[in-house]
Amino acid sequence: MVMYPLIAVGSFKRVIPLGAEKSTFKDGAWRKLNLPHDWAIEGPFDKKYNARTGGLPVHGIAWYRKHFTIDKKYAAQQIAVLFDGVMNNSRVYINGEYIGERPFGYIGFELDLTPYIKFGEDNVIAVRVAPEDLASRWYSGAGIYRNTYLKINNPVHIPFWGTYITTPEVSNEKATVKIETTVKNADEKKASVTLETKIIDGLNNVIASSSQKIGLEKSSEKVIIDEIIVNNPKRWGVENPYLYDVVTQVKKGNIVIDEYKSTLGIRSISFDAKKGFLLNEKPVEFNGVCMHHDLGPLGGAVNYRATERQMQIMQSMGVNALRTSHNPPSPEMLQICDNMGIVVLDEAFDEWKIPKVINGYNKFFDEWHERDLRDMIKRDRNHPSVVMWSIGNEIIEQREKDGWKVAKMLSDICHDEDRYQTNYRRFQ
Repeated sequence: MVMYPLIAVGSFKRVIPLGAEKSTFKDGAWRKLNLPHDWAIEGPFDKKYNARTGGLPVHGIAWYRKHFTIDKKYAAQQIAVLFDGVMNNSRVYINGEYIGERPFGYIGFELDLTPYIKFGEDNVIAVRVAPEDLASRWYSGAGIYRNTYLKINNPVHIPFWGTYITTPEVSNEKATVKIETTVKNADEKKASVTLETKIIDGLNNVIASSSQKIGLEKSSEKVIIDEIIVNNPKRWGVENPYLYDVVTQVKKGNIVIDEYKSTLGIRSISFDAKKGFLLNEKPVEFNGVCMHHDLGPLGGAVNYRATERQMQIMQSMGVNALRTSHNPPSPEMLQICDNMGIVVLDEAFDEWKIPKVINGYNKFFDEWHERDLRDMIKRDRNHPSVVMWSIGNEIIEQREKDGWKVAKMLSDICHDEDRYQTNYRRFQ
């Protein structure tokens, strides 16, 4: 897999032009900018706007357009675009063709561009973003405010969020690393490949590995489960957040046709009625904070160093735990928590069916809740920093007679997607 950050997005217009999704649309006079981008922080500040957003205009319609060319040598490959988050109500077009949408601004999504790409010619991705006022109870930002990537994959590859890594058995002498890898064959013919997995320590040494030959039917996926033993593991914790890399390669013969990298923190977690939260069999008290995703005067656009600085300030105050109030965080935030040894309560929603604000997530809950929650867990479950899932914040349904039914349904989704970790993310 080759991923190209779409930093230079090209053209942006905060208007409602007719036909902006079309490849023939003239955008030469549009503003040029880089991603990630939050248009709302640019103002103007005005008391006529929602006070909860600081008087900033987070509503409206904007278009982003990106021209790009894919060399003809990639004509047999799979082309996709990955958005880490678009705030919000996004609709995506490629060369004038509608290819997908995502109402929820806090979760990433990938769209297949392959059927629409003109190799060796100009292509245009157009993204319509239409956030509404009173869609959240805080400053949300607006636009393609998280990172975006163009992906080029071999037809046989590990797809988006394609590994699931757990450490079901951990001791000072050895750890069992369980790796569930999805391999996709997007080709119209069968494929025989080798799946190789390496665990690499902080000094870039390969400390354990495995190899399996697998066969794939045409247009199919297969899940490969492997268990690799790591001797004398260095455990991830709040005082020593040691990280390994898991590098998974798909090979045809001796040729690597795809490579996927995942983060591994070897640790055990559990909850005990008397001892509380146990990390590596030792009680750890949460000295936690609830933090929204914005970066103050920088707005909602993701900035790695600004996010890191936020958490360094928090850690200097004694913080060792973060609740991502009240939505899935950026991938960068979880990378930083992995690196710094900060445990995370990963939160999905601020509301379910009963609204807190008139344009909130309740409008999309019925159609999108399962996909959004499953995607959050698939995206984040490999992070050693994530120790709990939250299905909602101050949910109004909890005072209703049948509210428990929605809670159980969402809880069941969490256990289904994080099924192996149920054994040790538990109350004893």
